[in-house]
Amino acid sequence: MDAVREATRFGIEPDTGENTADRIRAFIRDGLNEGVRVFRFKRGRYEIADAKAIQDFETLMAGNGSWDLGDDTESKNVLIRAEGIERIVLDFQGSTLMCHGLIQPFCFKNCSRVEIRNVVVDWSRPPFSQGRIVSVDEDGFEIEFDSEYPVRSGIPVAGLIDYIPGSDYPLRGTVDWFHIAERTELTGPQTLRVTLKESPRARMREGGGGNRAVPGIGMSVIVRHVMNYKAAFLFYGCDRVELENATVYAAPGMGVIGHNCGDVSMRELRVMRRPGSGRIMSANTDATHFIGCMGTIEFDDCLFEGMGDDATNVHGFYLGIRERKGDDTLLCGVDADIQSECPEVPVVGDTIEFTSRRDLQPYATLHVREVETDEDGGIALRFKEPLPERFSVEDLLANASRIAKLRFRDSLVRNNRARAILVQTRDAEISGNTFDHCTGTAIHVNCADGWKESISTANVMVTRNEFLSCGFGAGTYRKTSALAVMTESERAGLGTHRSFAFTDNFIRGNGAVAVRLESLDTALVRGNRFEEAGEAVSIDEASCERVVVEE
Repeated sequence: MDAVREATRFGIEPDTGENTADRIRAFIRDGLNEGVRVFRFKRGRYEIADAKAIQDFETLMAGNGSWDLGDDTESKNVLIRAEGIERIVLDFQGSTLMCHGLIQPFCFKNCSRVEIRNVVVDWSRPPFSQGRIVSVDEDGFEIEFDSEYPVRSGIPVAGLIDYIPGSDYPLRGTVDWFHIAERTELTGPQTLRVTLKESPRARMREGGGGNRAVPGIGMSVIVRHVMNYKAAFLFYGCDRVELENATVYAAPGMGVIGHNCGDVSMRELRVMRRPGSGRIMSANTDATHFIGCMGTIEFDDCLFEGMGDDATNVHGFYLGIRERKGDDTLLCGVDADIQSECPEVPVVGDTIEFTSRRDLQPYATLHVREVETDEDGGIALRFKEPLPERFSVEDLLANASRIAKLRFRDSLVRNNRARAILVQTRDAEISGNTFDHCTGTAIHVNCADGWKESISTANVMVTRNEFLSCGFGAGTYRKTSALAVMTESERAGLGTHRSFAFTDNFIRGNGAVAVRLESLDTALVRGNRFEEAGEAVSIDEASCERVVVEE
């Protein structure tokens, strides 16, 4: 049986009000160096008040620096970091890590097994602010912020979204604007003048309509000051991850990111508003996000609410082709920001699907013989086979060896911005869940040229779920409430996605469309009940074949 290293034996006590960041770092680091693999904390509250993290946040809030996705990655702050460890177990016994400033609580790279249990992650001053618009003119508007969100001149406006105070489902997402401010300045106590850039000024002049609005007097809004600093939990290149009874009340980015991992199991994971806080938002962006994983991503009895983006997105990345180098070699690269800020590189033996950019249909499969990388992010792939005859440098390459299975079961997604689940993988089961007033389409089965997120899907089953009034604001695709199967590409190809089932679900819709099917080969829609759905099932006949719809 593994020896347990107790934090209290090393002078780390909860509820002291003192900064424990450095002592926790040393406790974990020294234990790992001594061969300890199991660490336990006494239940209570631990202040994570790293001086540099606090200073970085102060600098950000004064408008004097940027630490968003891809910015100054080497200087970002981390509390607990482990790399190349065979096994590490962290049991916080229900403790709260109260973070101050810009910091990532957990970072694990290339570990064989990681287990984290019984922890709450929160921020004393969340990376967003809530307030009410008190004046509007042709150049911008003023926001009077609630007293618990102190603001100053220069404060960044990374994102702006509207909400309804006092509602059970406050997030609306009819205003959903990003990086709009030319400058910000205080005009009174807790009152910030936002002068707009030219593009949002034009949108203000045009006005809103339908489920797209513009900021107006009296509107309650959330301002996110950073979109993606770091996730609360990052797992990169880890073979097995278990996250049990973990709660994220806030994060300056995503809740959980898994990249290039094997199996990831999440049981009783909660990314949610802190009860009694009055906060409308939880994590600033996605609750969870998985990139190029190879095992099974499992959710069981989880809760996701109030996030600034999807509950989960499971995908790979398309490689863009930069240059042809002979009959069997291509210079490639990821032409997108990688959410983990870690490299995404195929390895020898990987199966690569050559994909038409126009409709994202794969047309040939090759296997990697050699891989070389350069300092500019270029990836030279030499294949075992010659390049296909129809090859074009405009094509995209999808790694079919880096696609995780998805199991999303018996969970609740409630009133987040955008979608609940973005499926861009193969072999997925979504069953026994409730999707309740998500602003966007609840389930989006997709692959995307613009985001460079792969892969064309196959064997996706959505069954025995409840969809309640989703698809009324940001993140709604094809006007659908429950489900959209599609591609984000120049045109809808015939049968890009394969083998899909949507059965025995209950849908209370948005009055427009409940289910939209495009680019799909072989599907069964059966045994579903619809209310207030508008058009229950909409099918693009030109891009679908072998679709069966039964009551």
